[in-house]
Amino acid sequence: MKRALYSIDDEEFMALIERTGQTLSQRAIPYMFVGGVATQTHIVNYLCKKEGTTLQDLSHSPNFRIQDHLRATDDIDITLDARILDEEGSNKVRVSQEIMEALKEIEGEGVYESPSGEHLVSMKLERLGSKRPVFRLGLDREADSPDSEVSLNLYYGPNDTNNRWPSEMVEFEKANYFDFFETATDIQIPFTQDRKVRLLVKGPEQLLATKIARAREKDWTDMLLLYRHANESGNSIDLKEVEQLLSIEKNDSSK
Repeated sequence: MKRALYSIDDEEFMALIERTGQTLSQRAIPYMFVGGVATQTHIVNYLCKKEGTTLQDLSHSPNFRIQDHLRATDDIDITLDARILDEEGSNKVRVSQEIMEALKEIEGEGVYESPSGEHLVSMKLERLGSKRPVFRLGLDREADSPDSEVSLNLYYGPNDTNNRWPSEMVEFEKANYFDFFETATDIQIPFTQDRKVRLLVKGPEQLLATKIARAREKDWTDMLLLYRHANESGNSIDLKEVEQLLSIEKNDSSK
């Protein structure tokens, strides 16, 4: 049962995210982190720039509550462009096999140095799957606790959307799925003075537009935090671009 909620200042969580990104990059699989991880990444980037410090310093500062700025999660949402794995658009078995191998590679030997270099992170691939694999994490301990599980939610294309959303939201995701890859943002998070973590995430305008389109309770929290910290850091989000994304109707939803 998943109960632990993580933020990217949690070293075991950040280590898993970083290994996931590195593995997908090395395998030349186009991807980007979306959802809560992307939101946290942008906010931390803005905070580090505004405060002129590192994520570790912010996290350990007695005068700063990092948890007030990051909405914790136990999921890692990732959109993939499966077209590069499946040029003919029909070989789903090959795509699944490639992802399965990538997941095993993420686990690897199972024990790694944390981003700060001060701890050991344990990773265990608890459930293998092409859609929602699960990892167990441990910081300076074995990854054997069921309440330290993190799910990777993998999306492969515009038709791989959640049908429980309103139809307008589904169409928004379908219409923009591949276009959003072109605006993915490569962010270098200063975890410590000597260590940066590279994360490829959905762009801030595209992320904000998606949050507005979904408009769930947790999305409102993300919207406000994202917009506030972007402005305070001097990296204002282009609201005209957000408006354009939300107002343009695309006839070909499979683009």
